[in-house]
Amino acid sequence: MRNLTGYLKRIVFLSSSLLFLISFTKPLQAEDSFQINTSFQHEITSDQINTEVIVNISSDDSKVISYYTASIPEKDINVKCFSVKTGKKIECTEYHRGSNTDILFNLNNSVVRKDTPLEVKISYSKKSAEGNAYNITSKVLDANTNSVIIKYPKEKGEPLWTSDPLSNIKLINDSYQVTINKPLYSNISLLFGRNIQYKFEVSRSFQNSTDDNETFELVLPPDTKDQIIIWDDISPLPNSSTIDEDGNYIFKYIVSPNSTLDCKIKGYIEKVLSTEESDIRTYLTKETGYWNITNTSEDKRVKTYMKKQGVNLPDGFDDINTLDNPNKELFYKNIYKYVVEKLNLDKTQTLGIEDISRLGSTTLTESAQNAKPIDYADFYIALLRKYNIPSRLVIGYVSKISGYTSDGFYHYWVEYYDTMNSKWMTADPFLEDYTQKDLFKSDFYDHLTILRRGKSTVSPNITFYSNTDFKVEFLSDGDKEKTFEPKTELYFEELKSTDKYLKGYIYITNQGNIAITSTSFLSSNINNILKYIDPVNNTTSHIILPKQNATIQMNIPYSSISSPELFVNLKFSNTSTNTKEIMVKQNVSEIIPIYITLLSKFASILCFFIFIYLVYFVYRKIRKNG
Repeated sequence: MRNLTGYLKRIVFLSSSLLFLISFTKPLQAEDSFQINTSFQHEITSDQINTEVIVNISSDDSKVISYYTASIPEKDINVKCFSVKTGKKIECTEYHRGSNTDILFNLNNSVVRKDTPLEVKISYSKKSAEGNAYNITSKVLDANTNSVIIKYPKEKGEPLWTSDPLSNIKLINDSYQVTINKPLYSNISLLFGRNIQYKFEVSRSFQNSTDDNETFELVLPPDTKDQIIIWDDISPLPNSSTIDEDGNYIFKYIVSPNSTLDCKIKGYIEKVLSTEESDIRTYLTKETGYWNITNTSEDKRVKTYMKKQGVNLPDGFDDINTLDNPNKELFYKNIYKYVVEKLNLDKTQTLGIEDISRLGSTTLTESAQNAKPIDYADFYIALLRKYNIPSRLVIGYVSKISGYTSDGFYHYWVEYYDTMNSKWMTADPFLEDYTQKDLFKSDFYDHLTILRRGKSTVSPNITFYSNTDFKVEFLSDGDKEKTFEPKTELYFEELKSTDKYLKGYIYITNQGNIAITSTSFLSSNINNILKYIDPVNNTTSHIILPKQNATIQMNIPYSSISSPELFVNLKFSNTSTNTKEIMVKQNVSEIIPIYITLLSKFASILCFFIFIYLVYFVYRKIRKNG
């Protein structure tokens, strides 16, 4: 009889499971009157991630629960289920539904009381290759996640970056344990190692259908305060490569008549900690175009808001530099929060750059509904500049490591200059509003800069938008080495009797894999050497790419040559922290013919005697008249 009873129970359980599959388009949940909370604990080993999930089922009133379905957004996992109270196994059945796994518990008409919630434990393991990047699912659908604990070997060290702020980190024996309370997303991303690198590839075709040469421009990711570009292959090298006032890299290709040029550019983007910068251009505080608020009421609203947030502003406040550091810090934070709270977005919109009309900051003061990423950026920059805070618009790419989307997307955000720390800070008010996640002063290792606008509100423009144009891949073990290696040579043409100037050339070759963005003269025994540089061949606005050459031409008057051996001390630098000083020398005694040297000395002696004669002549005349 006992066997028959058990057999009947199994039939009832399987029948209920079958009814669940047929009757519901989504997994069966506990009744709406139940509250479902979960906590996750993951353990990272060399080849897998072991997970335990505690599901807490509670209710305000005493209720009976027979079955409960937990849906975990993981594919094809094999689970074991236990009662937390007794530690005994619970009968549960898995149903694999696309990228989700539904787990049906037989809870045997358990009673859930107000002060005695029901807790069950789910355990499973997933294979995971040894690496420096992990994306760990920490969510039961339609349930609250209270906490996530992740354990990993101490050899990995502290995380370089996490998608959610860490609530706690501690070392326990041979393992680190990090805790994240109330994570926003279903996946927690952790990155370990020395740096964060991405591999990128740009593919563009330029077609010239005219009968004349035509120049095409390609804007490429630049070296910035928080990213270094490591160039792997540039095919073909551009006819010229320049850096504009905002630090953007612009490659120019000349395409022959009625022909097509295919460009393929490969490289790596390494994210680094923001570096200090003191050279701030005045136009970065100019209120102009989309970044100009003409509505005077907005200034009053901002100051009222700041007062409520405890910011002490002097009468007639219009300049961040008039505040002390504590109030500056409060102002930076709350002007950002003001934008997030003021504007309203359309939650149904797809992340990415759309071809839409741009509202402008003044319009947004009157109507803050359905704002897009560009509107958040425009309004934020307008407010920052209104109070003399240098700021600029960034157009770039957000990688998938944060889990916002299954792949990356193009995006707008803002950089502002923090005068307290003398560095540029990244801010993304739209993404904070969209995700409801505090992002102020985040590291933003997922934000890759493609171009910046500080001087103009409308240019330059990004020259690619599709995924085929610009491909980005996160490298879990990014170890591409950077080499900054300029090579120089000093050369002078032989001086002829008819020449007024000695023509000299400094040949520069980039033998590294990082661009040379600046070349400066530190010292030389050529007097006033900067006056004699040919402006046509000046490299001030040019960048020198790997495997690319550049020439600085000098036209030096013979009178400025004071030594038979000339030297020039040069400093090469990259927008990042890479710098190198090189001294080049050249003996010019053989370049200058002997007869020119003799004539020069004769001319000098002759001039001396003429000067003496003039002095004597004047002296005689004065005595005669006296």
